[in-house]
Amino acid sequence: MTGNCSESVERSEKSVETTRVLPALANAGNQRVLRKWMRGQDEYEVVSGGGDALATAEYDLCVLDECTFRQNVSTVRNRREAESGILPVLLVSSASEFESIDSWTRHTVDRDLWDLVDEILTPPIERVELRRRLENLRRLRAQSITVAQTTEQLLLLNRITRHDIQNEMNVITGWAGELEAHVDDSGQEICTRILDSSRNVVDLTRAVREFVDMLEMDDDPKLDTVDLEAALRDEISKRRSLFEGAEFVVDGEIPSLHVRGNELLSSVFRNLLNNAVQHNDSETPRVTVTVSERERSIVVTIGDNGPGIPPDRRDAVLGRTEAGIDHPSAGVGLYLVDTLVDGYGGGVRMTESDEGGTAVVVTLPVIRGGRR
Repeated sequence: MTGNCSESVERSEKSVETTRVLPALANAGNQRVLRKWMRGQDEYEVVSGGGDALATAEYDLCVLDECTFRQNVSTVRNRREAESGILPVLLVSSASEFESIDSWTRHTVDRDLWDLVDEILTPPIERVELRRRLENLRRLRAQSITVAQTTEQLLLLNRITRHDIQNEMNVITGWAGELEAHVDDSGQEICTRILDSSRNVVDLTRAVREFVDMLEMDDDPKLDTVDLEAALRDEISKRRSLFEGAEFVVDGEIPSLHVRGNELLSSVFRNLLNNAVQHNDSETPRVTVTVSERERSIVVTIGDNGPGIPPDRRDAVLGRTEAGIDHPSAGVGLYLVDTLVDGYGGGVRMTESDEGGTAVVVTLPVIRGGRR
């Protein structure tokens, strides 16, 4: 029945932004009630065509019953995957006891379909409940489009930082290095400050790039086994070369273990080692790395002899307050560290180091099969 509709898109003079709704219900009574109610609402525009229009029509959300849904599963999945934002689905379930997605998925034999349904409505269709569900889906659609647009802007920022800014800063660093041989002692100090600031900018752009790379990953990013010792030793070696005036000490052994993570695990250590030096006001910054093994996890502690971070500011520094990364104390690098480690199933906490500075304690899940 849903494929025999011949009505055109119904439009009326509207003073508010409209949401295009495609109703595709096999039950003629429910289809009639839904269409009649939406005709009287300024915020909704009915899209005709029923189930046959799911693949090609322009709409912001669709209302399906179980019959139409099961007949068009592939079409619904393909349309949702093709959208930049979420294309919501309101399911009208014929069974009154299934009042939530969770209960419906326990009932249905097609449990893999739960991710295609955003709201469930049980007949007889009550107008108050219908309005509430549709409003929820309108907000979901609008928010997802905003997120998609923001992501596109971040991708553009990523490209800019990857090429333009970093390339220009590398040029500045190179010329400042050349200048060192042609200046007196006072000029040497200026050159050193230029080099330090340039490196800080390069590190910041790298952190932003990695942060955007993280955002591009799936909600459930693919994790693999990562060689902890190799990743940590490599970053310590690079920091020693970059910060010649700082001391990097490995206290004890680094176990030859693999942990759960991905290619961004190195950035966790890089950002922590950089911060331990860049925010250190000691004459000779000292960074101590300690690794301890537990039954199911590995703990990496990176401590410094800097000024330390008061306990009441530690959450803010990691971006854990309501303001998130917008908090004045928050930094992109540490926010990235906290977010990545949380995604790996681990944890990050801050405490005072043995030398009175800050110690960042990173716990990561161990993959025992990865021991060499």
